[in-house]
Amino acid sequence: MRYKINATLYYDACDGSLTLPGSDQPDTHLSITANALLFFFIRNPGIISRDEVLKKVWDDNGLTSSNSNLNQYLSLLRKTLRYYGVENIIITIPKGNLELNPEVVIELVDDQPRYKIDAGEESVSIPEAPAADEPPAGNHADAPPPEACAPLPSRGVCWYLASGLLLLFTLALGAYTFFGNPLSRPVALTPISHSQCELLVNDDMLNTAAGKTNFDAVRQRLALKCQPGERFVFFYGDKLQTNGLGRVFLAHCAMHEANPFSYCDNYFYYSWNPQ
Repeated sequence: MRYKINATLYYDACDGSLTLPGSDQPDTHLSITANALLFFFIRNPGIISRDEVLKKVWDDNGLTSSNSNLNQYLSLLRKTLRYYGVENIIITIPKGNLELNPEVVIELVDDQPRYKIDAGEESVSIPEAPAADEPPAGNHADAPPPEACAPLPSRGVCWYLASGLLLLFTLALGAYTFFGNPLSRPVALTPISHSQCELLVNDDMLNTAAGKTNFDAVRQRLALKCQPGERFVFFYGDKLQTNGLGRVFLAHCAMHEANPFSYCDNYFYYSWNPQ
């Protein structure tokens, strides 16, 4: 099934391709999991709990679910769609919930499925198209799946390939750790209160007006607000103190149950311009 996103990008749910208007060739492809995650939110508009997303996209397919995996693919989707001018395709709602951004306009433009997306029960089966007088992007969650889709390659083969790559990565990481540079030292963070924000910073930022000014500039540029039950982790390179380009890291974290860092949206800039 093919969708138009904000009238600037075509998304094919069958193969995860993203195509620019006027082009016959896809500009990029989403991974299988990222594609299934995006398609799940398109078919299920409204506020959804993180637990339901993990169950439909990971658990129901025999995959190991975790908040870390979900955060990774949410960040990947946001970064990929942001490259095409679509900001915050999936937004975070307090108390551990997520939602497809209602400000993003998504239209169904092609209801002919070509492949089967295998990543969850009702969350990933490609639905039949709605009638012409129905809204194009809002009511796809209850449509029954078609039977005209060819299956993707066997999941068992994918598991073997993934296991082999993981083994190679582990060996390479072990060799680098043994022969490479010394292990990195952790950065100590101290909680402080600033402008109604719960903020954790390194020792260099304590009692410095420049550090808090840089934090406010980054937070406001990203349109992030301070809310109860949420906190920020902020770190920046020394070059920002001289108004030069510098590295900036900001984590926007929310509390879920007893875990104060249940999940975080992370932002890293290699060359942040404070101007």
